Amino acid sequence: MLSTRSLTLGFGGQPVLENVSLTIHDGSRAGLVGANGSGKTTLLKILAGEASPDSGEAFLAKGRTLAYLPQRQEIPPETTLHQFCEDGFRRERALAEARQAAADRLTLDPHNTSALAELADLDTRLEVSGYHHRHVEINRTLHGLGFAAGDEKRYLREFSGGWRMRGALARTLLTRPDVLLLDEPTNYLDSEARSWLADFLKRFSGSFILVSHDRAFLDETIQEVLELFQGTIRRYKGNYTAYERKREEELAQLVVAWEEQQREIARQEEFIRRFRAQANRATQVQSRVKQLERIERISIPEHLRPVTISLPPAPRSGDIVVELQDLCRRYGDNLVLNGLSFTLNRGQRLAVAGRNGAGKSTLLRILAAVDQPDSGSLRLGTGVLPAYFAQESPEQLPTGETVRTYLEHLASKETLPRIRDILGAFLFSGDAVEKPLEVLSGGERSRLAMAGLLVRPVNLLVLDEPTNHLDITSQRVLSDALRQYSGTVVMVSHDRFFLHAVATDVLALWAETGEGVPPQKWQLYPGPYREFEKSAIGQVFYQPAATASVVRSALQDQAAGSYREQKALKQEMRKLEREEQELLLQIEQEEERHSRIQQRMSREDVYTDVAEITRLQGELQQSEKEQERLHEQWENVSARLEEIGD
Repeated sequence: MLSTRSLTLGFGGQPVLENVSLTIHDGSRAGLVGANGSGKTTLLKILAGEASPDSGEAFLAKGRTLAYLPQRQEIPPETTLHQFCEDGFRRERALAEARQAAADRLTLDPHNTSALAELADLDTRLEVSGYHHRHVEINRTLHGLGFAAGDEKRYLREFSGGWRMRGALARTLLTRPDVLLLDEPTNYLDSEARSWLADFLKRFSGSFILVSHDRAFLDETIQEVLELFQGTIRRYKGNYTAYERKREEELAQLVVAWEEQQREIARQEEFIRRFRAQANRATQVQSRVKQLERIERISIPEHLRPVTISLPPAPRSGDIVVELQDLCRRYGDNLVLNGLSFTLNRGQRLAVAGRNGAGKSTLLRILAAVDQPDSGSLRLGTGVLPAYFAQESPEQLPTGETVRTYLEHLASKETLPRIRDILGAFLFSGDAVEKPLEVLSGGERSRLAMAGLLVRPVNLLVLDEPTNHLDITSQRVLSDALRQYSGTVVMVSHDRFFLHAVATDVLALWAETGEGVPPQKWQLYPGPYREFEKSAIGQVFYQPAATASVVRSALQDQAAGSYREQKALKQEMRKLEREEQELLLQIEQEEERHSRIQQRMSREDVYTDVAEITRLQGELQQSEKEQERLHEQWENVSARLEEIGD
């Protein structure tokens, strides 16, 4: 279906791809892995036709379609989210336009048999494509990715960068291609949206190549791993865990061979060094030099090489690091944090968990003094020196600087002499320290932003999604470093493996109220994240949507609003529920009518009858308009029901 032949590409004299030949078959579910900078994004761009190799070619089978989601893309700000997503149906829209053109020709010449045949064919293709139901598909996809009812009418400029990328993901999925190329689709998704996307990919009938640093997501969705190393591709059957096991076995054998080779190289180099100046040994020395030149050096893949980050020592703080009392924060009518009270002690590594909109990032901004609470108190303990890593931090690195100069400008006088050591700890060494910030990959930007927190004395790290854009090896290295860190950590992450490795305690926040949800909307769970998953994660992440009885109970408990208003809302809900069921029934009946008309039009005795086919053509257009009207009504009713439920 999708193939490459002898792809070769280099940048600045450095090879990125070397004679890469690859075939993606129907139904393939592949994860593309490799170190940051190994060429994963470059390969996807070539496959998508958005970049050209120096030599070789990539080609898609005739009649097949492909959709590509890059890590970053320009998104038109003055377009509504719905309009943007509807562009995912551009192939189907072209069919609809061709159908209209055929219908126009038939109107001008009712005896045009070619227009009749084309019209029948286009009607069938449009019906199969689902074009007439695109609005329902758009709303279903947006809801799955975490958008609220009514968001589809908002302009894209009103959303943050992360939410705009969710919209771009929705549009890509809605194209329903034969091949999907997804470059880090989970970077901006919370747990619920990741779960929805995983389910989507498991049901997806086409093929996909996926780049992701979320090991759990890869395990759930892929059936093979494509490893990109030193410009070449190797295939491994199974999910990411199976790949890691196989690679560990290979790596153990590789390390043994590498160590043996290093000993041999050292022995030969020592002989050359000792006897280079002796004329009677010149022949032997020259022979050893040639032997060294002929050795095919063994390389350990960078993303599998054992590396560590050593965080600078944290200055000692008091035993109590942060004390919160009755903390509240609201945005308009939305009470995000309500009566939050807890004490954070030195050495704790607290994971803040909760659904999207529960206030996780808000709490971290308050802890970092970027935001202020509406009421309640927050007190930092003696000697506490906080540092804040925001989700946007990697994107906010300045321009016109190198990796080294950026860190030098941030460093204190005490840490300035140790800049090279700190950069090395964050995997920047050699020429990499002189890289301009503009050319850094997403993972490199994240690592540098993290290093920037530590060039001044700090003992409280406030980290909002620190693993976004980090490759899997860098995530493991960071989690190891944080486990050894002598300071205190508060973090938000959607990477379960990272939370399993690092968190000592969990603070759960609820995004809504309902049965089983504490009135204060928060709960502290002592112990590691794995224990929290076993005991309480279902209450926090998978609280079911409010049922009619819960809504009625909530309405009755509201202090604001009169009895008459509550009664009116309940009556409206019952009326809307009846209307929703009636509309769904009407939609089903109209779809059946549409199908019957198409079936009749496809009969030979009908499509040769000009008068009858013209009459049926009019009925078909009327049916399509009626379906559009019913779908629009259903969407409005559903949105109002969800609004009442919220």
